[in-house]
Amino acid sequence: MKLKKLREQINHIDDKLLKLLQERAELSKQVGSLKADMGSEIHVPHREYEIITRIKKENFGIYPEDAIEKIWAEIFSASRDAQIPKNRIAFLGPPGSFGHTASRSFFGPKAEMIPIIPQTDIFTEVETERTDFGVVAIENSVYGTVRDVLERFLHTRLNICAEIYQPIRHNLISKYPLSKIERVYSHRQPFAQCRIWLNKFLKSVEQIEVVSTSDAAQRAADEPNSAAIASSLASEIYEVPIIADSIMDEPDNTTRFFVIGNQRVGKSGNDCTSIFFAIKDKIGALYEILEVLDKHQLNLSYIESLPSRTKPWEYIFFADIDGHIDDENMRLALESLDDMCRNVKILGSYPRGVK
Repeated sequence: MKLKKLREQINHIDDKLLKLLQERAELSKQVGSLKADMGSEIHVPHREYEIITRIKKENFGIYPEDAIEKIWAEIFSASRDAQIPKNRIAFLGPPGSFGHTASRSFFGPKAEMIPIIPQTDIFTEVETERTDFGVVAIENSVYGTVRDVLERFLHTRLNICAEIYQPIRHNLISKYPLSKIERVYSHRQPFAQCRIWLNKFLKSVEQIEVVSTSDAAQRAADEPNSAAIASSLASEIYEVPIIADSIMDEPDNTTRFFVIGNQRVGKSGNDCTSIFFAIKDKIGALYEILEVLDKHQLNLSYIESLPSRTKPWEYIFFADIDGHIDDENMRLALESLDDMCRNVKILGSYPRGVK
């Protein structure tokens, strides 16, 4: 009887949750109407960041934080659907890639996901408004900066609207047990990243390189006695079960993605501003830039140089600075940099992603 009573209480709470979600959806519709009247953007990443941060502070440790993030990601996605038709999101395809995983984790499963190859063409899809947002990989914790994407930011009017830190979890997927596997498919990078596990458990099994982990998952779905190294999303899409999870050698391997779009993002309270700057050719030029940031108490969290392509041995710098463009110290620092540098390009201010 006690079990029955507890289940009845859970049912009652579920009913209340559903009613509250419906009330929230109705309020979201009203917000969407007001935004449409004002010509405002529907998707506001900094507002979603504020909500998640506040909810986490209200959590007393009973419910896992990662579960809270996933639940509210679904709520945000449903709220956006209540306001406008589905967001169209361009990502590096094919379906089941880690770019797809990052896009779905940020925008929710109801967004319309559009696979694009190569990755730099994602910029064009958003620039021409064939899609609302794009998700591009900018940096990997093991392999460093994605240079072609970084360079593409030099030639776009798009803004960085958000960042996503996506853990890279390689899984062995197959319809067969380990003892029956005769070949493993994957991209060359996952093979390199899973070398220790493969040598231990599938040393004598043939390894066949293909163009992507999604292609590998498709082959594992179609061919007998085959397996693939792929993401959990690829396992889901191609209906091939995971028979060994997290087989990568580097457990902390993470890729940083940027969400790119036409909108400017407001302050969240925990923001980053990304810029390009080209220094003048003189002794101590870079040191002077760092002095300006120090003077205005700004933390330079990342810096990367790349050739300017206009003059041999001349470089431009990509930098992440903690803070928002609307912060007074950031505004004053960028004004100083604009006077000191040959060129300064602001790529956007956006909420910090969760690492």
